[in-house]
Amino acid sequence: MNLMHTEQNPTKYRMYLNYDNDRKVYVFPRLPDKIKVTSKGKTASVDIDRFGEVLHKGKRDAITISFSSFFPAQYGQSYCACMEKEFKSPKKWNAWILKMQAANKPCHFVLAGSPLSLNMYADIISYSATEEGGDVGTISYTLELKEHRKPTVSTHGKKGKGKKARKTTTGKRASNESKKKAYTIKKGDCLWNIAKKYYGKGIQYTKILNANRATLDKAAKRYGYSGCRDGNLIFPGTKITIP
Repeated sequence: MNLMHTEQNPTKYRMYLNYDNDRKVYVFPRLPDKIKVTSKGKTASVDIDRFGEVLHKGKRDAITISFSSFFPAQYGQSYCACMEKEFKSPKKWNAWILKMQAANKPCHFVLAGSPLSLNMYADIISYSATEEGGDVGTISYTLELKEHRKPTVSTHGKKGKGKKARKTTTGKRASNESKKKAYTIKKGDCLWNIAKKYYGKGIQYTKILNANRATLDKAAKRYGYSGCRDGNLIFPGTKITIP
């Protein structure tokens, strides 16, 4: 049994807005009270502490996510959802979101630590920020993102003898992930160290967790646990994929 090194994290929930294949990592300092997830024209508003609703699988419209929160002027472990070394000032956050909004490629939005894991490439649809006089330095904001899907279209060939028209497909999810690799968990491993080995940054363990959650839960149940506890419980011999 291995424990992931998360004892310094103020909360089990973590939210990211990354870019450049996760080489540039931004951890939201404050979690919103609620996140609104819209899919297929149906809207669900769920409390951050009671995530449990699973999105409908299969064909659907692009997901839209919207939420409001604030970027605190100073770090505080009692109210921040990131570690102190990950904390960035409201000024940097404001500049980062504006940069992502103007970028040619989608950003990578991740909500980790919840049964309703959100992990998708997205475009920033709208962003508004305000600074109130009574709380100098703190920026309140509202952010809306829409799932980025890369459409692929193939032309139909002319019908003739021995020829068939090719199918046209659209709406594939955008991805900048490399080919997956196989890995067998060894004694002394933790997802943080595995992520550091393959990606150069342990903070990217969520990519491995989200890709292997079912496998890790199944392995934990063989040892009498209800699940992998968001990757905190992993066992030697478990075969996983590195996305």
